[in-house]
Amino acid sequence: MRIQKYLRMCGITSRRKSEMLVKSGKVSVNGFVTYDYIDVSSEDDIRVEGKKVSFKSKVYYMFNKPKGYITTKNDPQGRKTIFDLLNMECDVFPIGRLDTGTEGLLLLTNDGDLAQKLLHPRYEVPRIYEAVINSQIDNDQIEDLKGGISLPYGYTAKMKVRILSVDDKSTKIKIEIKEGKKREIRRTFKFLGHQIVSLKRISFGPIKIDAHLKAGEYRMLNDFEIKQLIEYVKTENETQNGSHRKTVEGG
Repeated sequence: MRIQKYLRMCGITSRRKSEMLVKSGKVSVNGFVTYDYIDVSSEDDIRVEGKKVSFKSKVYYMFNKPKGYITTKNDPQGRKTIFDLLNMECDVFPIGRLDTGTEGLLLLTNDGDLAQKLLHPRYEVPRIYEAVINSQIDNDQIEDLKGGISLPYGYTAKMKVRILSVDDKSTKIKIEIKEGKKREIRRTFKFLGHQIVSLKRISFGPIKIDAHLKAGEYRMLNDFEIKQLIEYVKTENETQNGSHRKTVEGG
């Protein structure tokens, strides 16, 4: 198989970042640095920055991310990362990211192939959030969000918004979005004149956050949850009946 796919299957990183590792000369095969996407096998001695890599058992975790943590492994600014809270024997990475002020469901794995599919726009994997804004939102704005809003940098992702509760000072809403652009929800609502007071992701695709997990806690996904994720992004060629799964509207 191609070396970038091999690295992804080893849980090193995503396909795109694996390609960058190869192009930057950080990967060697049988003692020789390669800059090309050559074919390799498990019999080859493959190393990334001098460290030998090999296929690993795939693992999948659910993590209840607290506020105040970033989702990268290392931060030049010295900020707290979620990996300060994780104590895992295997090397995992988050499927997508949540910004520092956002809490809630974050999936972690060493399965680069599945992670890539779950994040690919083709599959329209829904993310669902609960948010509190510091004002009331009107029906016209809710309708505008369904089609995307034109901002200086381009159109925002389409969102579905449902009001959960309202008081004099704030509104609690549920937000459904199928793209994971950086700070997309916060930037969109700021443009509309609303400040996000709190933002929590409660589901990603078919997986809902475990109500028993406290902030900062995590657990392995069970077999049923793993099967749900894999089935959710099966392509037409992978399904036995040959029909593509229709995506459902969601977060």
